[in-house]
Amino acid sequence: MIHIIITEFQKMKRYSILWVGIVAVLFSALLALFQQNSGNEIMLYESYTNSVIWNNFSMSFPFMIVLIGGYIINREYVDHTWKNLLTIPIPFRKLLAGKVITVGLITVLYGFLSFLCTLVLGMLFCNGHISLALVMKSLFQLIGLGVCCYLAVLPIIIFFSRKQNGFLAGTGLAFVYGFCGIFIAGRTLTDYYPITAGLGIIKFTGDGTLTFNLFLEFGVLFIMAVISIVMLLSIRGSGEKHGIE
Repeated sequence: MIHIIITEFQKMKRYSILWVGIVAVLFSALLALFQQNSGNEIMLYESYTNSVIWNNFSMSFPFMIVLIGGYIINREYVDHTWKNLLTIPIPFRKLLAGKVITVGLITVLYGFLSFLCTLVLGMLFCNGHISLALVMKSLFQLIGLGVCCYLAVLPIIIFFSRKQNGFLAGTGLAFVYGFCGIFIAGRTLTDYYPITAGLGIIKFTGDGTLTFNLFLEFGVLFIMAVISIVMLLSIRGSGEKHGIE
């Protein structure tokens, strides 16, 4: 499994799709900056971080994770390399599991990039209203949110990656999935909706009126992880059974 993951990272230099993730992270941070500066109040680092978190879970991360994850898996179909990998031999599900884990690690890196963008822009525009404690908190929140979003969309990645180019439909679904979180966050279903479940886990403060049930939120994301594992284990057969000629 480790060799599969290492190999996937070695392939990354050929994937221009990774720039989509970089642009999505930058867009989220810049949009949050615009949102914070639209008012007349002094911009605070914690408030700015909250805006970035909101943009990440509702727009940037769900579709970005599915798009990049699906693309990485789909390249094996497009380049006709599945059957070459399977001659090692390695079960199809193990190859897919290795790629899925790789996507999770990439998500952590994008979460860290989001933190760096937030920190740099915060230092430039928050007029000194920043502290080490707030910086460390934002580091945990932005990376943690990325992991939570990854778990929330993981079944989508696995389901739509079973056929060539299926990830495109999955990407569209993930965008709607994340966008709907805007209307659910702060309401009764917040703890039950996978995309918004991570907000309580990372201790998102928002406007100070949000309440969360950590037990439910951990439970929801655990269920998503279990569903993903079951989906992986249910995949049988060699590459020919999955559209690999």
